[in-house]
Amino acid sequence: MESQCCPGGCQIVPVWNFVALWPSEKEKEDIILISDDDDGDEVQCPDDDDDSTQESSVVFVEPQEKSPLEEKGSEEMVDEEGDLVVTYCRQAYVMPHARHDCSTHPFERAESDACSPLGRNQEICEQCYCYICDKLAAECQLWTVPSLCHCNAHNKSNFWKAQRNLALAGVLATFNLELLELDAELRQGGDLLEKFIKDLSVAYNKYLLGEKMCPPGQECCCELKLPPGQCSVCSSQKVEVVYK
Repeated sequence: MESQCCPGGCQIVPVWNFVALWPSEKEKEDIILISDDDDGDEVQCPDDDDDSTQESSVVFVEPQEKSPLEEKGSEEMVDEEGDLVVTYCRQAYVMPHARHDCSTHPFERAESDACSPLGRNQEICEQCYCYICDKLAAECQLWTVPSLCHCNAHNKSNFWKAQRNLALAGVLATFNLELLELDAELRQGGDLLEKFIKDLSVAYNKYLLGEKMCPPGQECCCELKLPPGQCSVCSSQKVEVVYK
């Protein structure tokens, strides 16, 4: 509406000319919404000149979604006060262990029973170790051998402890040495001593296969005059027999 003149020289101006108008559809298109990914950088409006920039930005911050742990809330609480919360859970990793300490398969103890496996002692998991051989139970050659069943071995038996010391210390076990006392030099000496005992045993067995020779000059004193070493009455029978 155009301004009108009234008597007396007054001019009437419509009041809506002084009221701020809402943005037009064109102006609405020039409003740019900036998400939080733009880090508050200044954005230039499409109809603005190249030299002009948007001085302020409108940033809409969306509320952060609750984590699954917060949604479960009370289900994850361990104590009443909420000071301790379970944040992660997974299956425990099984460390190497002796067969009698296995948590997967039950174990039956006995003092010195080595005739046959007791109960389910022969069952093993991937981390079960032989108490005697000190290696994986799957690699033990005497695990279920009758009269030598290593599957029944445990650390509460003096019998099995002695068997373990003998297996790990070898011939040095006769000297009543602790396993912690066996250093590299002692173990090397034990290996040499064990080799010497084996060689001596082989030589002695060959010696026993030889011909018996009685010492000269030991004749029979009886009337029969038997050859030396053949009389069961006189002292010549007690003479030590020599092999060759």
